[in-house]
Amino acid sequence: MYNFSAIINYIEYLRHKCGLFVSIHPIFEKGYTVVNEKLRIFNFHENRYCAFIKHNPKANKHCIQCQTKVAKQCEIGTFNGVCFAGVKERVYPITNETEVVGFISVSGYKTVNADSYLKRISHIYGFDYTDLKKKYEFLNPTFPEPDLLDTLLLPLCQMLELAYLKSDILLQDESLIDKVIQFVKQNYHEHITSEDICKRFFCSRSFMSTQFNKATAKSIREYINELRIADAKRLLKESSLSVTEIAFLIGFDSSNYFSEIFKKQVGISPLKYRKASRN
Repeated sequence: MYNFSAIINYIEYLRHKCGLFVSIHPIFEKGYTVVNEKLRIFNFHENRYCAFIKHNPKANKHCIQCQTKVAKQCEIGTFNGVCFAGVKERVYPITNETEVVGFISVSGYKTVNADSYLKRISHIYGFDYTDLKKKYEFLNPTFPEPDLLDTLLLPLCQMLELAYLKSDILLQDESLIDKVIQFVKQNYHEHITSEDICKRFFCSRSFMSTQFNKATAKSIREYINELRIADAKRLLKESSLSVTEIAFLIGFDSSNYFSEIFKKQVGISPLKYRKASRN
């Protein structure tokens, strides 16, 4: 098995020492489940504006759909772009020598003509324009020199390419529940339900519930919440995002419900956990 510690440590270095909002976006349809599982904790933009946008289910869905277009554009190489919400980013393709299997985004920067983006998405998705503009101010106004970003990010591209090559394990023979578990691990931060999963895998809720419980000793909802709380603990320790922003970012519709689940699993509230982890 490939050792992912160097990759994870380097991403953490880029995020916390270099101040870069680095996120990893695999193309899940390509397979490589082991690699994608290791990298799932980096599969979102860790800034307040994007967290605010993603708490809107329709905007979040559109963001995910846009990633397919970004991956397609990666076939021509590294590029600078602006997302539908007006965030500037530099995008690096991840390949396995023969095809693009994902991309790295360095995001979190303001763009010119930002008001046109803000007015459009406030109209389409029902955001309050004043609130949206306030959140936009959390973005960095200065975009780094591309040469500097390339110096820092190209080594990560090479490490990820090697990881995909070394972990050449497209799991073609995995069982139904293995596939369900993998799907949940890849999508738990989205608004997925047991009904969604049953429809996707063409089986009844009773069958899915029984088989999933046999494999994990948990219900699907319990399993999803455990994954979400694990991410929440990391974000509470390492980021300055509010409890509400973290709740929406990891897939909860309500910050109160998130706090309830967090306390049930961890024993203390999210705010107390953050305070204790930083003492």
